[in-house]
Amino acid sequence: MPSTAPSAPVPRGEHEPRPDPQALTSNSDPSQNAPTDVDYTPHPESSIKVTPEREAIVKAITNLYSGSASKEDMKVYAEKAVYDDPWSFCDTRYKIAGQWY
Repeated sequence: MPSTAPSAPVPRGEHEPRPDPQALTSNSDPSQNAPTDVDYTPHPESSIKVTPEREAIVKAITNLYSGSASKEDMKVYAEKAVYDDPWSFCDTRYKIAGQWY
Protein backbone atom coordinates (compact mmCIF):
# COMPACT_ATOMS: atom_id res chain seq x y z
CA MET A 1 0.00 0.00 0.00
CA PRO A 2 1.51 3.37 -0.96
CA SER A 3 2.22 5.89 1.79
CA THR A 4 -0.20 8.79 2.11
CA ALA A 5 2.18 10.83 4.29
CA PRO A 6 3.32 14.09 2.69
CA SER A 7 6.97 14.13 1.65
CA ALA A 8 9.26 17.05 2.31
CA PRO A 9 10.91 18.74 -0.66
CA VAL A 10 14.68 18.29 -0.97
CA PRO A 11 16.33 21.72 -0.53
CA ARG A 12 18.89 21.24 -3.33
CA GLY A 13 19.73 24.92 -3.72
CA GLU A 14 19.80 25.62 0.01
CA HIS A 15 22.73 23.49 1.15
CA GLU A 16 26.29 22.62 0.19
CA PRO A 17 26.90 18.91 -0.35
CA ARG A 18 30.59 19.46 0.42
CA PRO A 19 31.00 22.60 2.48
CA ASP A 20 34.33 24.40 2.48
CA PRO A 21 35.70 24.05 6.06
CA GLN A 22 37.89 27.15 5.66
CA ALA A 23 34.92 29.28 4.67
CA LEU A 24 32.82 27.92 7.53
CA THR A 25 35.40 28.28 10.29
CA SER A 26 37.73 31.07 9.28
CA ASN A 27 38.03 34.25 11.30
CA SER A 28 37.45 37.61 9.62
CA ASP A 29 40.88 38.61 10.94
CA PRO A 30 43.33 36.56 8.79
CA SER A 31 46.03 36.68 11.49
CA GLN A 32 43.74 34.55 13.69
CA ASN A 33 43.40 31.70 11.15
CA ALA A 34 45.49 28.54 11.02
CA PRO A 35 47.78 28.20 8.02
CA THR A 36 46.27 26.37 5.07
CA ASP A 37 49.54 25.41 3.44
CA VAL A 38 50.36 22.55 5.84
CA ASP A 39 52.40 19.77 4.23
CA TYR A 40 50.91 16.41 5.23
CA THR A 41 53.32 14.41 3.05
CA PRO A 42 55.46 12.03 5.14
CA HIS A 43 59.19 12.79 5.09
CA PRO A 44 60.88 9.74 6.69
CA GLU A 45 64.33 11.27 6.24
CA SER A 46 63.28 14.01 8.71
CA SER A 47 61.84 11.59 11.28
CA ILE A 48 63.42 10.97 14.65
CA LYS A 49 65.34 7.69 14.63
CA VAL A 50 64.05 5.14 17.15
CA THR A 51 65.73 2.06 18.48
CA PRO A 52 64.46 -1.35 17.33
CA GLU A 53 63.09 -1.93 20.86
CA ARG A 54 61.00 1.25 20.74
CA GLU A 55 59.93 0.52 17.18
CA ALA A 56 58.56 -2.83 18.40
CA ILE A 57 56.57 -1.01 21.12
CA VAL A 58 55.12 1.43 18.57
CA LYS A 59 54.16 -1.47 16.28
CA ALA A 60 52.47 -3.36 19.15
CA ILE A 61 50.46 -0.30 20.23
CA THR A 62 49.52 0.44 16.61
CA ASN A 63 48.31 -3.15 16.25
CA LEU A 64 46.20 -2.76 19.40
CA TYR A 65 44.52 0.42 18.18
CA SER A 66 43.95 -0.98 14.68
CA GLY A 67 42.20 -4.08 16.02
CA SER A 68 44.81 -6.55 14.78
CA ALA A 69 46.70 -7.25 18.00
CA SER A 70 48.17 -10.60 18.93
CA LYS A 71 48.92 -12.14 22.31
CA GLU A 72 52.52 -11.07 21.75
CA ASP A 73 51.43 -7.43 21.24
CA MET A 74 49.80 -7.43 24.69
CA LYS A 75 53.20 -8.14 26.23
CA VAL A 76 54.08 -4.51 25.59
CA TYR A 77 52.28 -3.97 28.91
CA ALA A 78 53.98 -5.07 32.13
CA GLU A 79 52.32 -7.99 33.91
CA LYS A 80 51.12 -5.65 36.69
CA ALA A 81 50.36 -2.65 34.44
CA VAL A 82 47.55 -0.26 35.39
CA TYR A 83 45.03 1.07 32.89
CA ASP A 84 42.66 3.66 34.35
CA ASP A 85 40.13 5.82 32.53
CA PRO A 86 36.61 7.11 33.31
CA TRP A 87 35.01 3.85 32.11
CA SER A 88 37.32 1.14 33.44
CA PHE A 89 40.12 0.25 35.81
CA CYS A 90 42.50 -2.61 35.08
CA ASP A 91 45.43 -3.59 37.25
CA THR A 92 46.94 -6.48 35.26
CA ARG A 93 47.92 -7.12 31.65
CA TYR A 94 45.25 -9.84 31.55
CA LYS A 95 42.50 -7.34 32.46
CA ILE A 96 43.87 -4.75 30.03
CA ALA A 97 43.66 -7.35 27.26
CA GLY A 98 39.91 -7.48 27.95
CA GLN A 99 39.69 -3.87 26.79
CA TRP A 100 41.06 -4.84 23.38
CA TYR A 101 39.44 -8.21 22.70
